[in-house]
Amino acid sequence: MNINKEFLLIALLAVPLIFSLVTWLAGGMKKIKILNFVHCLAAVTTSFIGLAAVRSALKKETITALNDFIFIDPVGAVFIVVISVVGLLTNLYSVKYISWELESKEIEFMDARLFFALSHLFIFTMLLSVMSNNIVLMWIAIEATTLSSVFLVSLYRKKSAVEGGWKYIVICSIGLAFGLYGTILLYSSSLGIIGNAHDAMLWTSLSLHGRQLNPGVMKIIFVFFLIGYGTKAGLAPMHTWLPDAHAEGPAPASALLSAVLLKCAIAAIIRFYSVAVHSPETLVFVKTCLMILGLLSIFIGALFILRQRDLKRMFAYSSTENLGIISVAMAFGGKLGLFAMFFHVLNHSLTKALAFCTAGNLQHIYGTRDMDRMGGLFKIAPVSAVFLAIAMFSLAGLPPMAIFTSEFYAIMAGIGSHQYLEVAILLMGLGIVFYGLVSHFNTLAFGETPEEIKNSGEVSPTANLPLFVFAILICTIGIFPPDCWTELLNNAVAQVLQNP
Repeated sequence: MNINKEFLLIALLAVPLIFSLVTWLAGGMKKIKILNFVHCLAAVTTSFIGLAAVRSALKKETITALNDFIFIDPVGAVFIVVISVVGLLTNLYSVKYISWELESKEIEFMDARLFFALSHLFIFTMLLSVMSNNIVLMWIAIEATTLSSVFLVSLYRKKSAVEGGWKYIVICSIGLAFGLYGTILLYSSSLGIIGNAHDAMLWTSLSLHGRQLNPGVMKIIFVFFLIGYGTKAGLAPMHTWLPDAHAEGPAPASALLSAVLLKCAIAAIIRFYSVAVHSPETLVFVKTCLMILGLLSIFIGALFILRQRDLKRMFAYSSTENLGIISVAMAFGGKLGLFAMFFHVLNHSLTKALAFCTAGNLQHIYGTRDMDRMGGLFKIAPVSAVFLAIAMFSLAGLPPMAIFTSEFYAIMAGIGSHQYLEVAILLMGLGIVFYGLVSHFNTLAFGETPEEIKNSGEVSPTANLPLFVFAILICTIGIFPPDCWTELLNNAVAQVLQNP
């Protein structure tokens, strides 16, 4: 084992955890500039280490540490890239957003201190979840993401925010209890075959013995996994916590929840898929379940998008719809379907982070999330209007935005596997989403300007700079994906399919 690479894994987990404490202590000085500096330093340092650690996955290496409890392989590296890039830009945007909330007396300094400290603790738990080789440690980490983020959701301490926080923690904890049952059953089933208690709990070992595991038992285990981690991912019909949690929290917290957290739960399902792929009988069952919940999520998300008047709740239902697309792409399977799934993970993360941060701009400008009380955005704040257009058109699947590319790959995967009915249903759902999002954008951008506006005019360039980076990535990555990114996705696909 290369000590430097092993140290890099440990550092990637230790840095956000340590900075969470340092940020809390720095807030004790009650100087916002010091708090902001420590927060930004933590975000930059964590992202730098994360991207450095991903380099090993480009060489198809799997690096383990702490007695194989944590690891980085190509699959985990995809999610580390998402956490590193989206986490950095969102945390940088949060500095300006929190300053607005302090100026408007929506929160106090201690709330800002709590928000910044918990943001890095939240990043730590998400990194731990996608780096956990031990199936029990992974479950603990995903449960910890709930505990570290629930206070971000309820930061404003209003009745609706507290209610949203309670709904989030109760539903997700109940859901993850099913995930725990599945984890225990998976360990029990694999122990008799692998024979070693330590190895029977490792994904690296389970994937090697997937063909020997009993298909009937594996089907039962997957049902528990899908209910448990599907709840955290926001798949329908277990998605009911998601609109409240995403709508009530601060915009940067909503961005992290939607763009990053939901993908950590998907990563757990992908890990099980990597084991099931060795058993044709189990894989057929897994794909069928994923297809049913995926299409259901797309249509439920689409129909709620049509009727929503709350901007952030609309984006929340869009998350359910897009997680459905990821599920359907996984169900189509094959190299192209899995490539589309991984590509959509990044594309949706970038797009949804831009969408929620732009929603933060609009809430600052209009003083409301109610789209009926917004309008004329191109006249009031043209830069934010452009960001909103990029985010909503990407979510609508309009070319050449990033999401169009991954959706196109998913459709081609479905056609290539002769699943024409499923492709037709998918296209119908995407059509509804397109109509709903374009209609809402037309109202926001060109509708009648309200008489009362809280802060007329464009927000500061420092607030918009992270959004500008998001926008550039969304507009270019679908057409000109970096070679290193394409290589990483191909490595991740090969890892799942266990191809050399």
